[in-house]
Amino acid sequence: MLCFDSEKMNWYYHVLARRPYLVLVSVAVYSIACIIVAFMLNKLPDFSDPTLGFETRGTKIGKRLTAWHNLLQETDHHGALFSNPSDLWEKRRVDHGNGDSNFPSPRRRKNKHKNRKNKKRRKEQNVDPKSQDKQEVSQKMMLETFTKHLKATSPPVTDLDRDVWMGDSVGVFRDYEITKDVSSPLEPTGHTEKIEYGHNTTSVDEEEHRERVQTKKSTWRLIKQAATMPTDSWADAHPHQPSGGFFCDSSPRKEYSHFVVKRIGPNATDSLFDLNGLLAMCQLQDQITNVPSYRAFCEPEMQTTECCRPWSLPNYAAVLANKSSCFDLTSEDVTAFKSLLTNCFEYFHDLKMDNRCNEIPHCRAPEECQRHNIVFNVLNYLSDLNFIKPNDSSEYLKYAVIFVPVAQSNRVLPLFHEWEDVELQNELVKVIAMDLGLENELFNELLLTDVWLVSLGGAFVMASVWLFTGSAFITLMSCIAICFSLGLAYFFYAIVLEFEFFPYMNLLAVVVIIGIGADDVFLFVKIWQCVLAERFSTRCTLSTQSQSALPSPLENSDHTESLENIMALTMRHAAASMFVTSLTTAGAFYASYSSSITAIKCFGIFAGTVVATNYVLMITWLPASVSVMERIFASRISCRQPLAQKLIHATKKSINRFCQIFEEFITHSIMNYAYLWLLIFGALGASSAVIVLWYPGLQLPEKSHFQLFVSQHPFEMYSTMKQQFWFEKPLQAYDNFKMPMHFVWGIEAVDDGDYTNPNSYGNLHYDNNFNISSKSAQLWILDFCQSVRQQPFYKETMGMLLPNCFIENLINFMKRRCVDDMDITRKDRSPCCEAQFPFDPHIFELCLPIGISNMYDTWFFRPGLAGPKFADPHRIESEDYRGLEGNESVELTASITPLVAKAIIIEFESNVAYSTIYANIKEFYEAVETWFQQQLMSAPPELRGGWFTSDLKFYNVQDTLSQDTLVAICLAMAASLAVLLCFTVNILISFYAVLTVSLSIFNTVAVLILLGWQLNILESIAVSTAIGLAVDFSLHYGIHYRMSPVKERIAATQFVLSRIIGPTVMAATTTGMAGGIMMASNILPYIQIGVFLIVVMVVSWFYATFFLMSLLRVAGPQHGFLELKRPQWSKRNSASNKFYERKPSQVIASEQLLTPTSSAIVELVNSETHELESLNSNTLIKTISGTESGHALSSLMRDTEHSFQTQPEAKYQTYPSASN
Repeated sequence: MLCFDSEKMNWYYHVLARRPYLVLVSVAVYSIACIIVAFMLNKLPDFSDPTLGFETRGTKIGKRLTAWHNLLQETDHHGALFSNPSDLWEKRRVDHGNGDSNFPSPRRRKNKHKNRKNKKRRKEQNVDPKSQDKQEVSQKMMLETFTKHLKATSPPVTDLDRDVWMGDSVGVFRDYEITKDVSSPLEPTGHTEKIEYGHNTTSVDEEEHRERVQTKKSTWRLIKQAATMPTDSWADAHPHQPSGGFFCDSSPRKEYSHFVVKRIGPNATDSLFDLNGLLAMCQLQDQITNVPSYRAFCEPEMQTTECCRPWSLPNYAAVLANKSSCFDLTSEDVTAFKSLLTNCFEYFHDLKMDNRCNEIPHCRAPEECQRHNIVFNVLNYLSDLNFIKPNDSSEYLKYAVIFVPVAQSNRVLPLFHEWEDVELQNELVKVIAMDLGLENELFNELLLTDVWLVSLGGAFVMASVWLFTGSAFITLMSCIAICFSLGLAYFFYAIVLEFEFFPYMNLLAVVVIIGIGADDVFLFVKIWQCVLAERFSTRCTLSTQSQSALPSPLENSDHTESLENIMALTMRHAAASMFVTSLTTAGAFYASYSSSITAIKCFGIFAGTVVATNYVLMITWLPASVSVMERIFASRISCRQPLAQKLIHATKKSINRFCQIFEEFITHSIMNYAYLWLLIFGALGASSAVIVLWYPGLQLPEKSHFQLFVSQHPFEMYSTMKQQFWFEKPLQAYDNFKMPMHFVWGIEAVDDGDYTNPNSYGNLHYDNNFNISSKSAQLWILDFCQSVRQQPFYKETMGMLLPNCFIENLINFMKRRCVDDMDITRKDRSPCCEAQFPFDPHIFELCLPIGISNMYDTWFFRPGLAGPKFADPHRIESEDYRGLEGNESVELTASITPLVAKAIIIEFESNVAYSTIYANIKEFYEAVETWFQQQLMSAPPELRGGWFTSDLKFYNVQDTLSQDTLVAICLAMAASLAVLLCFTVNILISFYAVLTVSLSIFNTVAVLILLGWQLNILESIAVSTAIGLAVDFSLHYGIHYRMSPVKERIAATQFVLSRIIGPTVMAATTTGMAGGIMMASNILPYIQIGVFLIVVMVVSWFYATFFLMSLLRVAGPQHGFLELKRPQWSKRNSASNKFYERKPSQVIASEQLLTPTSSAIVELVNSETHELESLNSNTLIKTISGTESGHALSSLMRDTEHSFQTQPEAKYQTYPSASN
């Protein structure tokens, strides 16, 4: 903002000095209006899914994943593409009004095999297949509802009536006397009709009827067995217990809330599976179920209002021991329980059991191992996987799980808070982890409730501002300015830039802007004080009792310091200084927009906009506030100051004295031990570079789960240890999951969605050059399928008629006879028969849909993602349609409009297991991608637009983080170097500053690595943000070294240290303390941003102060070495200083210039000098006439310069500073 030196800005200084109320009202009205508009036209940010936006957009893999997503959304009833041609033919028939035509409707994909038997019966009854599906679903729902009531309401039954079938010959339950619950919905109502939902019983297929009756008989028998109580006497003793058994459900489910229990105390290393351990867990589950709100969320029993019992080891031991309470267990019961689990473990380990052994007689285990599913439930759900090991007689239970009948839901958040308040532990056991399905909901709540920490940090910063300025009014206006900057940034973010997505990461900008805003206030007020200190004498010349004796501004116009003059000088210096710091910080934030991760993009734009709006307010709102303060409080100033103000001044004097001693110590150590500091910080920087670049390095995340809370939080503990339990580690989905290989043609890998909106995926784009029907394309696709099977990453897949490579199935289909002798109709199947491969294009286009439809109608087909995707031609003639039915032949004439294969997917399974380790997936991806690109080089032109994808979402995030973080660092460093060159106009100083910032970044990242950080989303933001924050200190030191009035390096170094140490310490302290307060939060992002702010402030200040200044002390440029020439326009602007010209005479302060701020200056006027030197001149703060001030400072400068010219090796001089 060098324009503030221009004569054209004089009008603005006049407005700030003479019309400050107009500026304040205008800024306030504009800011409030923008904030209101932003919140009225946009919904409040939704943080219900904290991980939303943590995906990559715009990268090579990201575009393919987006195109793959759009392809799946466009396929099968979601859009214009169909995998099964029969579905498209059905849609064409319905769309053209052929529902009642003579063409038979194609068969649906669902229930093909069962409907095949009843095809003739359906034709006779004219029953639509969709209606048949609805009938079967309704019957299934009725049976499940009926079964649930039976399990909860049926009384104990004896062995004599267990196998008695309570249904009629048609398979309908007819015994309504099975329950004594008068309010049961199953009570007879007097109607004699059988309860059937949409089932037509006028014609029943005998074979289907027999299967249905047998199935219902088996289900009825199993329900009766599950309802059996341990003993009749036990049931009589507990009438409130659900008659279906000890538990309301036979097995726990993952959807229920559950707790992980661990043994504690002096015997913490002992196994949980002993009498004391089970009794302690029994007591613990009572603690869990006795909280006040538990009954409001638990699932009740059917006959009573009591909650269902938890599924736990002590409760299952009680069931096995035939006891009503787990507190009645004995050592013999525990021994018997352990013996049962040990003897039945081999059946569980060999997958011969599951949780449906009581429902379907398919388990291959002894009867005692299947009883009530006790063995399976305990081993699968309630104990860790190392409890019993194969071929090992010993057993050791480290973790146990307690399931409670409370469904995982966002509604149970109040219940979680009650569990938090209760200490879920006793002398022997403790709950260490839990899974309630509340991670996102709790994070959303804590994100808002922990705002008080941000407020506390802001209060500390504002207290520092008040102590520094001595004015509560300036402190209040500074706080309002920071709030306005956030509101205006949101307005520009949501309304002007039209960003629809607001990630929770954007809230972290609040913490950063509090520190940056306070630093700007420090800078402006300090320059204002220094300008005033240069102008006035030490005598207090004003008193509210003697205002009449004071000369008025008009009477002493030649001797009165104008408020407009002081505002002009302050703005010239402060605006440029604030512009430099704001430009570097905002540039570092905006550099994050280069990232391909949506959340990082949005954070970079919002944070950079906050810094920009804050700067605008600091050159409008803050100067006007200072001007108002000068006017309002001028009449209150008196030499007889009130006691409170005296105490404030005394406190400031004490602080200034401490700062003076501190500055003298730092200056002395740097001036005398510069080589030592260079050696120490140089070694630390080199070591940090080794840590960051070599070992251990900035590791990429190895867990797809994004951590939201601290590691000790029970939710995070469960996420870490959930693989210790079998029910969280299904074999088919974890151990044996292999990376799929999807090869796609016909779709362009394009992502034209909004990269800043995770819900915008754009449109599906077709490849206009794609054509699979040509003979060269057919041959190449067949050769491609055969070549895939020869690759080392290919895994042989067992199965029949798989659509992985559809061309092979089509070749077999086209070998069929044109006229089948076994077909009584003897219809001709030409031309889709007895054809030679490769087929003519028109035959291929005509027969491919028929062949795929035929494959969908077979018994052995497993539908998947692979195969061609069909679409309607642009123009469809209704008379061209011919319906198809199963394998029946169809008359195909030249008038038929064939379906168009718009895309094809060839899919194979690799032999590479899914992994979150970056190196493993990178090797797999690069191997397949390299081979596929080589294959495409030999493909015909119409197939060269293919691409490969797989389950690469997390790998893409890892790869993007590793690359984009480096790009953001380079951009931020380049911006910082450009700013340094522009404002220091010296190549060597800029190089030293960039070197210092680089070492600061290395040290900061090294500390974070040693603290266990990995390069995740938040860490990537922190690294790029560190550059903007760390460069400020080095920039201040470098600029003031360049602007030193003495061109000799030792004197220039001492000059800089005497003036810049204080403000930089204040800035680092306030920002670091604000970050330290955030460490008290309960959520990880707040804690991490707090740790980051502390580390980056400490490291960057130490490096800028000790390393950079020592470097300038030893090898700093002097006498204009490597100094660039300034542009000529800067010389012309210097003439504008004459606008504010005054005669060098005795200064008499007018009443409008002495305020709580300026009166404090009066006491320090002879000892203070201008701390932050002008960025546009080679001299100290000049007087209005353009000459140096007539105080002792100017003569001291001249004497010092002369001494260095005559004695180059002389010791450094002591320059007065603001704290003297």
